[in-house]
Amino acid sequence: MNKLKYTIEPITIKNLDSVNQDCWDNRDVQLKIIASQEILGFGAWIDSVCVGSLHCYKIVLPEWDDSLFPAYGKNRLEDWPLGWPLLAAKAKNITFNGPVWGHSCFHVGRLVNTHHSDPQYLGQGIGKALLAASIDWAKKHEYSAIIAIGGSKIVPEYNVVMGCLPWTTYANSGFRVAAFEEDGIKAPWWTLPQMNWDSPTIRNQIEEALHNKENLENICARLMVLHLSALTKS
Repeated sequence: MNKLKYTIEPITIKNLDSVNQDCWDNRDVQLKIIASQEILGFGAWIDSVCVGSLHCYKIVLPEWDDSLFPAYGKNRLEDWPLGWPLLAAKAKNITFNGPVWGHSCFHVGRLVNTHHSDPQYLGQGIGKALLAASIDWAKKHEYSAIIAIGGSKIVPEYNVVMGCLPWTTYANSGFRVAAFEEDGIKAPWWTLPQMNWDSPTIRNQIEEALHNKENLENICARLMVLHLSALTKS
């Protein structure tokens, strides 16, 4: 596979129209987010084409403001990539000494006006590059920490559809595991038989993992935290 050449830039009003719009409710919400935190996240561009994006939110824990969250995240928070980390941090009584930078959706290969990832952009290091840019931004803007959902290493298709990086990618960048879905002792909601995933690959990977009696911790997603200043836990 030939290595693609791309540049990583913050998502602002200047380049917003070239970014996939699926995960924000409307332009008014986007402008309010930019007014609150300067950027919407980060994008990867090849010339004028955005080939990947990471959406980020400025969060105060434990009582966050959800007014700028997407509607589906408000309705069922655990379905949204940033939602479960917020719930897990609150359940574990984890607090920080200032705002945190929350990672929501990673969409590698999902171009503007499309709803699925183009595989030619996968495996090109775009997700890792977006992550590195976000860490740098959060440090420079004095956030106390970064929180994110670290996806399952053994059900990789779930990560693509859900819009998250594997937990191991975060761990390799200095994040620590702060919690497991279902505390790692039972299969998470997204593995249940009644879940009708559009991608049969997800169901096949889940069934294979369960058939092989994988340790449930290996299947579950994880709350990943990178400390940028002192963390306190009550």
